[in-house]
Amino acid sequence: MLKSWFAAVLCTALGVAVQQGAPLVSADQWDERADAIVATFTDDDIIGQMTQIDINQLLTEDNKVDDDKVRAYAKMRVGSYLTSPFNNGPVNGTYMWTADEWREVITRIQEITMEENGDHPMVYGVDSVHGAIFVKDAVLFGQQINGGASFNPDLVYEQGRITGRDTEASGVPWVFGPILGISRNPLWARTSRRSARIHTSTLS
Repeated sequence: MLKSWFAAVLCTALGVAVQQGAPLVSADQWDERADAIVATFTDDDIIGQMTQIDINQLLTEDNKVDDDKVRAYAKMRVGSYLTSPFNNGPVNGTYMWTADEWREVITRIQEITMEENGDHPMVYGVDSVHGAIFVKDAVLFGQQINGGASFNPDLVYEQGRITGRDTEASGVPWVFGPILGISRNPLWARTSRRSARIHTSTLS
């Protein structure tokens, strides 16, 4: 599982390399690189890679990256970060970052992580369940239950495509979605974030 997860991280790096015009390599070469890196992992590396930190632990009061905090987590081999710094309300009068601001923050976290963490990349993830809800000017949709109620797989697919596009534009490579849980009771928490009582995979 760790190998597969790390391969996914390296695929993210591949996307950055392609954007920067670096030569392409085959999937087998990425697998070989992932194997070589994972083979060197100590117990501390493995524990760190399985640790995920909320971004609010990395920022100053005005939502700027605190290099010292990132560096401290990187030295502990932390492998991933998540969510938005605006979960508890607006900061400096805004509820979200632009795609450019997201890329700047994630790039800086990655730079420090690579410097301090034996050149091991981190991965960043957000909840993009019904649109890239943390990215300013992104397209937003109704909750997943609305798409499920349409009984239109093409519509749901298009929502997912646009959500992925807008999230990727912000530099976030990892999306916590779609949510595939089946709600069997409307009183369950987050029922609206699931597609329907009948699993959408049975509709296609």
